[in-house]
Amino acid sequence: MNELLDQRAFATSRVLFKDLGDEAVLLDLDTETYFGLNAVGTRLWKLATSAGTIREAVLLMQQEFDVAPSELERDACELIDELVRRGLLRTGNA
Repeated sequence: MNELLDQRAFATSRVLFKDLGDEAVLLDLDTETYFGLNAVGTRLWKLATSAGTIREAVLLMQQEFDVAPSELERDACELIDELVRRGLLRTGNA
């Protein structure tokens, strides 16, 4: 089981989140580079940065999207890992 799911997600101080409706853009204020999120990625960002844990965010998304739970969990963890690598998100204990 992925331990990342039991952590919380936090936007870093160097990221600016701009909601564009179904999509969003993250701006890294240090490097001035943009990272785009599609509708699913935007929903994950909003839920993961406000839920108690990433697992809670994924469970909420399972109610909203017609996708296999294992696929949603895998894709969510991959996106969160990438955002952490880019310095746009950090994770920590709940």
